[in-house]
Amino acid sequence: MNSALSKAINGEKVPDKQAKGALADAVGKLKNLGGRISKAKEKSEAVADAVIATAEMQGAAFGASFAEGYFGEEKMDIGPVDLRVGGGLLVGGYGLYQSMTGKGGSHSLAIGNGLLAIGLGRVGRNAGKALAEKRDKKGQEQPQGAAAVAPPPPAQLPSAQGDFGDLVRDIFLTPNASGAEPVDRAAPERHRPSRFIRAS
Repeated sequence: MNSALSKAINGEKVPDKQAKGALADAVGKLKNLGGRISKAKEKSEAVADAVIATAEMQGAAFGASFAEGYFGEEKMDIGPVDLRVGGGLLVGGYGLYQSMTGKGGSHSLAIGNGLLAIGLGRVGRNAGKALAEKRDKKGQEQPQGAAAVAPPPPAQLPSAQGDFGDLVRDIFLTPNASGAEPVDRAAPERHRPSRFIRAS
């Protein structure tokens, strides 16, 4: 059959029976080639769609970040809501609706995902920063180990002026001459005379 087909292609005369077989073979090869072409076309379309969706998502993320850098972070909020998160939810929701109704929606989903990625990235960064500040503040308030515990302040004697103050100080600071506590308080043991008045 291949020889009959090659003869027919070259313009040589081929018997009718061989010509019909060569024609059927040629049609089969064309169908096979057409199937390969359609598969290649489908694959190239899928790759093109993926590239376009990636470009749209990254473009939306770049645009949202550029706007934050140009206008300032505080301009990205309306009340407590980040504009990019709200916009991403709206555009992505519209794309999801279009996909459910069979009207495409892949472009809207890609743009919405790009906006959401930047907005949620900012929310996550701020949450992590607040948690780190809270941890650092808690660490500074609680002392670590026994070395960080401050000793209590020493007891202060009341300040007294004049001779009476000196007398009180002498009474408090006079040591017991024998160093032993008397057994009977009614009959104190004898001690050497001292210029200090004993507290006992």
